[in-house]
Amino acid sequence: MADSGRDGRTGPSPADLLRRLLPRLADFGITRLGDITGLDRLGIPVMQAVRPLSLSNSVAQGKGATAEMAALSAVLEAAECFFAERVAQFDVTEASGTSLAVDPARFLRHVTADCPPGWADTDIAWVMAEDLLSPVRRPVPLALVHTAYTHPAPRQDAWFEASTNGLAVAGTRHDAVLHGLLECFERDALAGAQRRHGFFQRCRIDPATIGDAGLNELIETLRAAGLLVALWRAQAKGGVPVIWCHLLEEDAHAGSLVPFPADGSAAGLDPAAAAVRAIREAAQSRLAAISGAREDITRLSYPRYPDWDMIEAHRRLLRDGPRPVHFDSLITETGSDWLADLLARGAAAGLSSILVVDLDTAPFEDLAAVKVFVPDLEPLGEG
Repeated sequence: MADSGRDGRTGPSPADLLRRLLPRLADFGITRLGDITGLDRLGIPVMQAVRPLSLSNSVAQGKGATAEMAALSAVLEAAECFFAERVAQFDVTEASGTSLAVDPARFLRHVTADCPPGWADTDIAWVMAEDLLSPVRRPVPLALVHTAYTHPAPRQDAWFEASTNGLAVAGTRHDAVLHGLLECFERDALAGAQRRHGFFQRCRIDPATIGDAGLNELIETLRAAGLLVALWRAQAKGGVPVIWCHLLEEDAHAGSLVPFPADGSAAGLDPAAAAVRAIREAAQSRLAAISGAREDITRLSYPRYPDWDMIEAHRRLLRDGPRPVHFDSLITETGSDWLADLLARGAAAGLSSILVVDLDTAPFEDLAAVKVFVPDLEPLGEG
């Protein structure tokens, strides 16, 4: 969900959409919408939506420029998994990939190590997707779309990397597809950055080259609160700007609540707006750790004996490390229709397809939910 302007979306305003959804939170299974902003000292609004019967995370988080925008972000985050976990609502075909003329190589990046080599000859559940780069509709394994994460996972689900990557809900289908596609570009860029030797030294953005007043003001506010703020450019297909942010306590003795760097990332054709969203997501990550409410933040995130030497080395990197990237190098020519621009960039970058599965949003007829799946992009291995 968008949390600031300059994001390419064209649907209803966040205030209007939130006003319509608040009386219907129970229809999503949301029992509580909580403001956790005050658990940290940064002042960046972060909200939590609690959905106890979720088949994925029971706690969804949202951030934004205001409490209202953060609340909407949290509600739509919860709504994504709500719509995607309703497996009975999908129009499913049971067939083998071979009988559907599916090339198994298309899903090579998205199968698990346990996936049998001949999986395409076995009948599994498929759903049909629109290909935004061609007039052809293509099948996608249901396991790559739904979020009904049960344990143990059904045998065929375990063959594919479960991921919420590309899952999006918005007031219009255009905005949902845009959000999901941007997330696909973002996660692929981060997956590549994690493999790149010397990424943190070679791709750091020089904050002195940032000319956007709102972004500079946000950075200065966090610095005044005693945080080190670092931004990196991650390399995305088609030159889509992707920003990765780390926040870390400047004073090693002040980091007892969050001793590790908190990170956030965002993609967008406006790099300044993307950087703002990345910073807000990093602030949200801090509050996720502080609140301890997310099931996916396990005991491993709170070691009794942290590696303080490694943390201090990262602090030195954030404080004194090289900053070779000029912010203006991220600015690209773009039209008024961000989605059309992204599709053109994807085609020019050689992507074979950009697939969109529409999810049933009943009884919320004023919402659109999609799963965007780009076979050539990596999902960052998230669950």
